[in-house]
Amino acid sequence: MLIMATVDDMPPEGIPYITDKVMDNGAKNIHIINAYTKKGRMEYIIFVDFPDESLEEISSLLALEFGTIGMKIINYEHIKFPYKIAHKRLTLNIQDVSFSQDIRIKYLYNLKEEIISLKVEYEDLKSFVNEVNSRGFDVSFSKLKTLIEAKAYCESFDLDELSLSL
Repeated sequence: MLIMATVDDMPPEGIPYITDKVMDNGAKNIHIINAYTKKGRMEYIIFVDFPDESLEEISSLLALEFGTIGMKIINYEHIKFPYKIAHKRLTLNIQDVSFSQDIRIKYLYNLKEEIISLKVEYEDLKSFVNEVNSRGFDVSFSKLKTLIEAKAYCESFDLDELSLSL
């Protein structure tokens, strides 16, 4: 189920707290978007995706925390692409220092079973970047993400290792 609510009197400081609370109460996902409403007022548009059985709990929580007086239920159909998750050993060499960690890469396929996209799993990449940077290096999260994904595109899905040098 997907609901939409709008709020025009919420300070931004409370949004991370409420986002976490909504996720902790069964939401699959939440999106909060800045927007302008009539008369040029700022507002937030909140979309929450959750199981049907959580409607009462999630809507009550949004009403309590955001003070919204109503919500829209949006009927939708989710199109899900087939995907596989590959477990790979990533080795990164920087200035004669080597770092290795297991990472997961999600490969998305079209109906012809061709790879159409891939992404390194966020938590794995975050952990790896934090480990490298805790040892005195300054490696950019987004740069390493780009390098890993480019290398994964060039290598076989079945290959268990990826190696990069900076």
